[in-house]
This record gives sequence, structure tokens and C-alpha cells, in this order.
Amino acid sequence: MKIMLVLAGFVLMIAYFVISTSDMAQAEEVLGVGTGELLGGDLTDPEDDGDPEQDDDYNAIFSANEEPGFGGGEFAFNVFDNRLGPSNDKWCCGAGGGIPKEGLHVTAEFEEQYALTHFTVSSANDVPARDPTVWEVQGSNDGDDFTTIFSHDGDSFWDQRLQVVLFEAGEDFDVQKVGYRFFRHVTFDTASNPAGAYFQIGEIEYFGDDSFAVDPKAKLTTTWGSIKNVHKRN
Repeated sequence: MKIMLVLAGFVLMIAYFVISTSDMAQAEEVLGVGTGELLGGDLTDPEDDGDPEQDDDYNAIFSANEEPGFGGGEFAFNVFDNRLGPSNDKWCCGAGGGIPKEGLHVTAEFEEQYALTHFTVSSANDVPARDPTVWEVQGSNDGDDFTTIFSHDGDSFWDQRLQVVLFEAGEDFDVQKVGYRFFRHVTFDTASNPAGAYFQIGEIEYFGDDSFAVDPKAKLTTTWGSIKNVHKRN
């Protein structure tokens, strides 16, 4: 009888772990498809008035280890252009030889520190096999030493093209009590890596708080919630 009770307890513990893991994996929220589903007003461009063709009126300095730039091609900074679409509205597709060991990364640098409260990452317009499958969002205060805030290693989050997915502190990653001046998205692998054109992202939006020890739910109820509601009404 004692052995049976121990086995039953073990089975319940495994079931709880599986359910908890499944809930964590599904915590992210699909907002919809297309430019209209972007939240807008993120840290890189709070006024939504950035000019991607001139890299002007943004509240961040951008850098990348491959294809840095906006206008004229499928360059890295297009992930901050407030648009979802083909060609000049996405970052694609990786040079020959496969994704480098340090990953493909694009960074937004700010004048002050922010604790990340939530962010969105959107798929591009075609070829699902180019979606990031192993990737991270990282923070830094010197641009050299980065701390992992969120990481994913598995299947693609996106099941449609131009799909906007939201990730929230307290649900998908730990509530942040440290502020960072640099936020970096790094892709380490995709389904098509290293064959052919093996990588692409449509858009990235970062949202944060400069008071650091913040309840992300309160933040989402105020700033994010009002942005989303206004956005939908328009």
C-alpha cells in the first residue's frame, strides 16, 4: 500500500509538472495579423513618427551584426519601422554559411534605463521555415555584457504570416527589477538554417518602465491597455 501511495504521488507530481510546463508554453498572446495589430508607442518610437528611410525621429540608436540599416533593402533596422510587410518592411535573410555562433542580433540603445515589461515579435510575410526557433531577448547597460531576459528553444511561435505575438513580464519572463539601456534580439537557429535564405523577422516592439520595481500587470493596465484600446478604436 505504501509503495502504491508513493507511486500515485509521483504520477501526480509528473502530471502537475506537465500541466505547468504546458501553461507556461502557451502564456504568450497572439494579438493578430498585420500592421494594425502592432501596439505602437514602444520605447524606440513613442510618438510613432520615426522615418525609417532616413533613420530619423527615433528614440533609440540601432545596431546589428549583419545588414545594419533601414531603407533600400531587407535590412536589420526594418524590425523597428512600425510596419509589417514584404521587402523593405522586414529583416531578411542572412548571408551565406549559416547563422554565426553568436547569433544574428539587432540592438536598440536608449539614453536611460528601462525595466522590460512586455514586448512583441512579429513574423515576416513568407517562408515559415525562416522564423526564429532558438532566440533570446537580452539587456545590457554597457553594450558589451548582456543578460538574458527571455529565451525560447523549440518550435516557431508563429502559425501565420505577419502575426504579432505579445510576451509579458510575470507570464513569459521574470518581472524585471533591473533597468537596461540596451535591448537586443538574438536569433540562434531557424528551421531552414543553414540552407539558403534562412532567417527573417517582421517587427520588434519593446515596452518598459524606468522605475524598475514595477508590477507589470499595473503597467499593462495603464500604458499598454490604453495604447491597445486607442489603437483598436482608430
